[in-house]
This record gives sequence, structure tokens and C-alpha cells, in this order.
Amino acid sequence: MSATIVESLRDSASDQARPTQRSRTLGVLVIDDDDWLRNRLCHLLDTEPGFRLAGVVESVEEAMWTAEHEPVDIAIIGHRPRSRGGLWLCRELKRTGTPPMVVICSAYPDAVLTASCVAAEADALVSIYDCDDELARVLDRVAHGVRVLPAVPPRVGAMLHDRLDPAEHAIFSMLLAGLSGSDVARGLRISRAELESRRSTLLSKLETLPPASGMRY
Repeated sequence: MSATIVESLRDSASDQARPTQRSRTLGVLVIDDDDWLRNRLCHLLDTEPGFRLAGVVESVEEAMWTAEHEPVDIAIIGHRPRSRGGLWLCRELKRTGTPPMVVICSAYPDAVLTASCVAAEADALVSIYDCDDELARVLDRVAHGVRVLPAVPPRVGAMLHDRLDPAEHAIFSMLLAGLSGSDVARGLRISRAELESRRSTLLSKLETLPPASGMRY
């Protein structure tokens, strides 16, 4: 089974040096309805070597159309893009034939949102207030197959224990360990359709948890 590294960017030795140059330029799709964030991300991608802007859209529908018709390697999703939630969009993108890596960008990247990102199979969670150099480092790590997610603290684990059934606990634990959806379904001996149904319920439960303040990058 495949495995992914789960790390907090500030706790990683990778903060000390940027990864080596990639062999090809990666297309990045930006999905958000906030002009300030879109303009900032577009400027970053224009100046950061190894990346190109594959598109800028505001809605989930536009994002899905672009991902299906253009080569998109990384999608940067505002946590509340217009029309549907960013975590729902993350799940949909991960179900496409060539799923992109997904970075969730939020004004409030707390521990509960981290847990939701795990359930949605996001590759990274960043704050919209991170400096450009830090955002660029996250993109570099994600581009090299590293999941950049803070650790889920014990207090959130305790909340999950009270709300999730055993099957949901198993799914969440396997996703937290970095297993893909296919690996999770195979490991639990369930169909992908059943897994997606259970993940929808799991994500809905996570989104009802109270905010866990103080868990920031």
C-alpha cells in the first residue's frame, strides 16, 4: 500500500532548503471568489519558477470543467469558494481520472479544519495570511508528493471518538496515515461507492465539530 509523509511545514527540516528544480512546469488552478487572494496567488505563480497558472475560477462548476479539460497538477482552493464548499470540491477533484494535488487555503486553518482536510484527502492546508515564501515552500513540498498538514491534536481526537462509529474511525485513521481512497477501500474490503458514502458522512460530522482555536501553522 502507498504511504504519504504527513508533516507540519514549520516543524520540518525542509524549511531550511527548497527542493530541487522539477523536470517540468506544473499547472496550478486557483479557485476562490476573493479578489485579494486570487491576485496574490496569481502574482506568486507568475514569479515562482516551476509553476504556471492553469486558470483562475470562482465556482465549483468552473473548477470541475477546467480540471476535466486542462492539465491541472495542483488546485489551490479557498475554503469557501462560491456555490459549494472547498472540501466538497477537493473530494470531487480527487475522484477525477487524473486527480490533482489539492491545497486548501483558509483564514482559519485550525485543528478541526485539519481533520476535515484529512477526510477530504487534501494534500496541504495553509493560511491566507502566510507569507509568499511560505506558500511557495508548501507548493514545492506538495509538488514532491509530501502532504503538508499539521498534526491532529488529542483534543480533536477525543471529539472524534464521541461522534464517529467504528467504520468511520477506521477510514479516518487510514486516511490520516496517508493511504489513498483506493487503498482504504481495499483494506476495509468495501467498494469505492460505499467508501465515498461513508466519507461523505464522516466529513459532514467533522464539519459540525466546534472550532479548535490555537492550532495554526
